[in-house]
Amino acid sequence: MYKLLIADDEQIVIDSLSFIVNKSFSGVFQIESARSGREAIEKAERFIPDIIFMDINMPGINGIEAIRELRGKLRDCVFVILTAFDQFDFAKDALKLGVSEYLLKPVNREKIISTLQKSIDDIEKERSKRKKELDMKEKMENILPILENGFIYSLLFLDDNSKELENYRNIFEIEENGGYIMTIEFAQSNDCGHMVNRIGLSIKSQSFYPYLRDIMKGRCRCFMGPAILNRIIVYIPAQTEVEEYSRRLEAVSIAEYVYNQISQKVDADFYIGIGRCYDSFDNICPSYEESLRAIHFMNGTGILHISDIPTEKELPAEKYPMSKEKLLLEKAALGNRDECIQAFSHIFEWLTIEYYGSVNKIRAKLMEIMILLHRLAYDYNISQNPDSIDLISELQKLDTLTELKHWCLERIDFITNGISEAREKKTNSLIVKAVEYIKENYRGELTLEEVSREVNISPHYFSKLFKDEMGENFIDYLTNLRIGKAKDIMKNSLMSVKEICYEIGYGDPNYFSRIFKKAVGVTPTEYRDSLLYMSKDGVS
Repeated sequence: MYKLLIADDEQIVIDSLSFIVNKSFSGVFQIESARSGREAIEKAERFIPDIIFMDINMPGINGIEAIRELRGKLRDCVFVILTAFDQFDFAKDALKLGVSEYLLKPVNREKIISTLQKSIDDIEKERSKRKKELDMKEKMENILPILENGFIYSLLFLDDNSKELENYRNIFEIEENGGYIMTIEFAQSNDCGHMVNRIGLSIKSQSFYPYLRDIMKGRCRCFMGPAILNRIIVYIPAQTEVEEYSRRLEAVSIAEYVYNQISQKVDADFYIGIGRCYDSFDNICPSYEESLRAIHFMNGTGILHISDIPTEKELPAEKYPMSKEKLLLEKAALGNRDECIQAFSHIFEWLTIEYYGSVNKIRAKLMEIMILLHRLAYDYNISQNPDSIDLISELQKLDTLTELKHWCLERIDFITNGISEAREKKTNSLIVKAVEYIKENYRGELTLEEVSREVNISPHYFSKLFKDEMGENFIDYLTNLRIGKAKDIMKNSLMSVKEICYEIGYGDPNYFSRIFKKAVGVTPTEYRDSLLYMSKDGVS
């Protein structure tokens, strides 16, 4: 039901409009009336109408002023002016106030009905739009934490993350060129100030996580990971151009605010560690490791920035970069030379620092890595691949770090190039097999799934390989093949368009004609006529 307010100083007009509305829209409208501008304002504030029919010339406050007064309070209300005044100034004022209709008395019954119907349609359209906006907002509020969880995971734990992070940067509209990690851990402390019962509090953390999220979001722009056991990871974007000490003070200030808020709400001990600010997503992992080291350095609950730890104190040594070794092997299996070399260089640098330049220790670890790489080469049947005994012998001959690194880089170059060529040959053979199958079976209802099954790879991956190799997607290739066959048939036979349609694999002649015209520029009939015309004129 809709609410209608009729404001007019003539009772006969109110009665006439009420009669028309009740007769034409039975049970649709709840009607109230007013005899002056002031009464219209007062009733509208109480009644909250959906539609107001407003006369202009009324005692006291006129209709235009009444609408101006109500417009800010009834934003969704549809205003219709019904007046005997046709002055341009009134019409201009009505237009500025967003009046839906400006009707001049006398108004016939059909116009009243059509105006009301249009008003109802406008109201429903606006309500539908508003509902969609609210639904979308609600969905976004529900999906944002999931997106942020994925962002944190990609940022810290996904090895080949450049594409994912660029997508997240666009989704979240992150303009800052750097940022840092703040890690929040919560537990119960024993008498010595050490954290205990981490797992016990992990369930409790789920209940206050939304509260903590609201506090963080209210204090700064940040992105929060999920509560994993007793730990929550927060990424805070920041400009690296800001002076380091000022940025550190701001980070600690944020942590203090959060610490004070959650301490009042949650019965648990909190530890907040803050890592340094780094200049890109690619370098953010050290900030996370630093935030954990800051927490482990604390003797009790509280807040600590990694830069506030005295330099003379020994910090726990960083672990071997296993993630880089994993990335090295993954990229080698894909034949990606450049990323393999980057990963290897990172590992070699770590080994050099960790083992203080000890050639024997570094050689031993490099031997493990190179055996794994040569195993990959063996799996791809790369020729000139020495077995593990030759490999060990060659490495034992090298006495300097420079020689070790140079030899390893040469082998990485050889292996990745060999794997890349092997993968390319395999891809070529798959596509050749697929094309042969398509040419043999284009007359049937051929699908991407059927062809991908024939070459024994997934449809999604086959679609990508096919387009990369052929320069067009599967559907376009099949369409062009069929159109080419149709043109050949028209040149060499008298088959009808319908017969040709079925012959080349289409089941609908009308669809075939549309596809043919889109590809050739003319219909099949027009194309055949042009062939006959050229034949009569002696054009080959």
